[in-house]
Amino acid sequence: MKRVYLLSLIIMSFFALTSCEKEETENVSDVTNFATINYEPTVTVPLGTEFDTEVTATENGSEIDVTASGVESVDVNTVGVYDVTYSAINSDGYEASVLQKVVVYDPDIIGTDVSGDIVDAGNPTRTGKISLVEGTSSIFYVTDFGFAGAFPMYFQMDGDVISEIPQVYPLDATSVDLTYDPATQTFTTLIHPYEFGYTFVYQ
Repeated sequence: MKRVYLLSLIIMSFFALTSCEKEETENVSDVTNFATINYEPTVTVPLGTEFDTEVTATENGSEIDVTASGVESVDVNTVGVYDVTYSAINSDGYEASVLQKVVVYDPDIIGTDVSGDIVDAGNPTRTGKISLVEGTSSIFYVTDFGFAGAFPMYFQMDGDVISEIPQVYPLDATSVDLTYDPATQTFTTLIHPYEFGYTFVYQ
């Protein structure tokens, strides 16, 4: 009798678990098509003009809603680099997100072309690459200005004069003092609040 009763409990438990699992998964499709967000990783906006997101998202070829976060922080009247995050949720509730860099630049400023490969004058294992942001004439991106390959940033060149521009820095840095000597083609950086200083020259 005890064996029959135990067997009955096992069978009832199996059906109960099966029923619960069915209820929890019946609204989830067998195949999930994750959202695809169509965007440009970096966009440039001339100073004083309008910023238009122009970002769409699709799920298995069908357009779905996309939301933007950070658009309100883009100041089109101030030269700088601003972060905007776009997100989309598919029909199964899975979220996809991407980060876009919005570069506001002054088209009236023409900077000296400082593009090229650089190296830390005090540590030859620390290298970086400077490139002009496409679509601008004065904003440059460097892959590393400190922290052994972990400190990429943007800066502006007005002729031979280098300057910091607003942006979100890695590693919780707050600001960076920059200098450029065109005679020796030497860059210096001082990263706050850590007070780490570096000198870079061309390779």
